[in-house]
Amino acid sequence: MVRPAVAIVVTMLCVWGWSEHGAAQEPVDELSLFAMMTLPAGTDSRLPGPVAPAVRGAVLPSMYATLIGLQAYDGYSTNQGLNRGASESNAILNAVTKYPAAVWAVKGGAAFASIYAAERLWRRHRRGQAIAVMAMSTGIMAVVAANNAAILRSQR
Repeated sequence: MVRPAVAIVVTMLCVWGWSEHGAAQEPVDELSLFAMMTLPAGTDSRLPGPVAPAVRGAVLPSMYATLIGLQAYDGYSTNQGLNRGASESNAILNAVTKYPAAVWAVKGGAAFASIYAAERLWRRHRRGQAIAVMAMSTGIMAVVAANNAAILRSQR
């Protein structure tokens, strides 16, 4: 249980380190950071006058949370199935399954890549495409999670 937690913490630190404002040299207060994160790309929140943050609906963040949950369940169920004698059906991930921490790293990386792509699309005003990317990613992971659950049930 310690290794997945360490892998998740390391992944999150890497994600925060890659952020655009993570390496900023000047201090940023909370309000301007919020404005920079919510304004459309190319807008400067430090311009004079009141800043109205862009409104983001709940659809995309809820899809992010769902995808992260499905990836976490997939990592857990994959490791449980392998411990019970099942084999990985994905030939590409078969080499990674020897190391549980590597499975968690791959799951975290896959979730990050999907969320990053959707977020980039959203900020470039391609909101329909961002939602479509997340819908496809979440749908694929839902099928994988259902398959893993069926395999775990059959192993009991």
